[in-house]
Amino acid sequence: MFMPFTFDCKDIGYDCSFHYEAAQKKDLMPRIRIHCRYAHNVFEMKPELEQKINESIKEKT
Repeated sequence: MFMPFTFDCKDIGYDCSFHYEAAQKKDLMPRIRIHCRYAHNVFEMKPELEQKINESIKEKT
């Protein structure tokens, strides 16, 4: 199955090797939220962080 959307935690400034891929962009954010909560103690995602995450999501061609 082709997973065209990717997210790397290091792209938003964390020293972290977390990488996640999904078939649809909308499927990334729930997993990213879980990761941020348990790996970085981010219990409430602020709009600025959410925007930064959205801007760092890449689409494979």
